[in-house]
Amino acid sequence: MLEWLVYFFAYFAAGFTLKLGDDLLDELDRPDLAWFPLGLSGLLFGYLMSISEWDLVLLTSIVIGVLASGKVNRRQFSAGFIVMFTTLVLLGVPLSTDWASWLTLLIILFLASVLDEKGNDWADEELSPRAYLLFKYRFVLKLVALGLTIPWPLFLPTAVGIWVFDFGYEISGWLVRR
Repeated sequence: MLEWLVYFFAYFAAGFTLKLGDDLLDELDRPDLAWFPLGLSGLLFGYLMSISEWDLVLLTSIVIGVLASGKVNRRQFSAGFIVMFTTLVLLGVPLSTDWASWLTLLIILFLASVLDEKGNDWADEELSPRAYLLFKYRFVLKLVALGLTIPWPLFLPTAVGIWVFDFGYEISGWLVRR
């Protein structure tokens, strides 16, 4: 039971610290303070990626999706990437039981991640309120992750983890706006 609490707390904290670091850069104009939360987020990403092939594929798809979308645009993000890769190397990269399935998952999750990032940029609340809400809260990746538990049932804890991650992300954004 305790390991599940630690697992989901790590997802929550990874989302929370990532959004905090991002908001310190973009909303609060405090880039000097963004290094620590982004580094901590990287530590949590690395820890989670080392747990299972499922967590590795989900978080790898998010990292690649964010990089491909051009969202990593400040040097402070490098702290997170360095800590993430170092943590993953120290803890070990999980072995994949089926590379074809792993790559299929990576591509599907990557496309959903990019769609969420790009959709968040172009969705207009006036023009399409439903699309705006879908992309504002990045439901594409979360719904796709849940759908992937049908062919890959062992992906379920990770699919729940992305919802917990996003909850932490949204809580952080809400606190910064207050």
